[in-house]
Amino acid sequence: MLVPGYGYRAVHKGRVNKKGQPVKDLEVAPEEAPIVQELFELAAFEGKSAYAMAEMLNNRGLRTHSGVKFTPVHVLRILRHEGYLGYIVTRSVKSQHLPELEIISPELFQKANKMVDMRCTSNAEARKVAHKSDNNTLLAGLVYCAHCGAKMSGFMHHDRYKLRDGTVKESLKPKYNCYQRAQKLRDCDGQALYLADRVDGIVLEVVRELFSSIRCAPRDKLLEQKIRQEYQDKRKQKATLEKKLQDCEHALERYEAEVLRCLDGESGFSQEMLARLIAKAEAELRAARQEYAKVLQEAEDDRELAQKIKECYRQFCGWAEEFELAPLARKRMILNELLEKVEVGKGYQVTVHVKLTYKQFLELCQTEENSENSLRNTTDGNVA
Repeated sequence: MLVPGYGYRAVHKGRVNKKGQPVKDLEVAPEEAPIVQELFELAAFEGKSAYAMAEMLNNRGLRTHSGVKFTPVHVLRILRHEGYLGYIVTRSVKSQHLPELEIISPELFQKANKMVDMRCTSNAEARKVAHKSDNNTLLAGLVYCAHCGAKMSGFMHHDRYKLRDGTVKESLKPKYNCYQRAQKLRDCDGQALYLADRVDGIVLEVVRELFSSIRCAPRDKLLEQKIRQEYQDKRKQKATLEKKLQDCEHALERYEAEVLRCLDGESGFSQEMLARLIAKAEAELRAARQEYAKVLQEAEDDRELAQKIKECYRQFCGWAEEFELAPLARKRMILNELLEKVEVGKGYQVTVHVKLTYKQFLELCQTEENSENSLRNTTDGNVA
């Protein structure tokens, strides 16, 4: 008999098989479902590793249905299992959706698995999160050397220095390390080490400025006016092209009708002239149709962009509200969603690259004098 997955239990509900023997059905285990929900939320919103979550469960005295301690493999099986979306999955066969068995929403499942994928060894180069979830630095996984382009690692660094009286002191500080520079694996004229607190402070100031601009942005005027203006422009353009299409179609029909008159000797056009006119009208009609199709596609793209902008606004507002009070792991996840990367150069010259989707939204929040392609927020950091 198969053991139900964690979060479920098998119970008798009066159903019998063909032989009249009672069979069990799955149902959500109320004492385990919140734990499953917690695991998905920790993975999605704090980037917790499977190892850290397995340790957490074991420290609580929890065990699997087989009675053994949780391991990272057990946690990963939970995070990967589509059954928590409300399906009975047997090998490669999946049942229809059963709402009463749903523990995790599709959105949460997708976010959690996105984080699991990013932690895979095969995605090491593209990883935008800390390799270990207990990393004490804010930007681990996001920091790059501005000189050689290599990804930098965050770690706790021991500093030793001697005082005037000869006393040797040690301090433990978080730092970002350009490994390529330190090990001389790549030509790099930047620094090998950067104080994490200083880099984080610059980035935090930039991010706070971004969130401040969101709070002050008049959403209705910014978004609705922009969308309305683009809609009116596209509608005028569409009406002009529709008129052009009609003119091209009428011209072609008139020339084609003239062919019969030409054959009867009643037309003022020669056959050669009609052939040239028809070829020209056909070419103009094709071009008009292509231009019209392009405008329709642009209008559809604008609608999608408008929807993305609204979603970005809601996302931004949520982040702006929770960011300051959020724990380090949650702040790291918010920055992972908002930022493409952070480049650090000699002298702590920091450039913050915002992801394209959010950058498009931020450009709407700029005043006329700084509504160009980039934002400048602090003396040490800038947004690209």
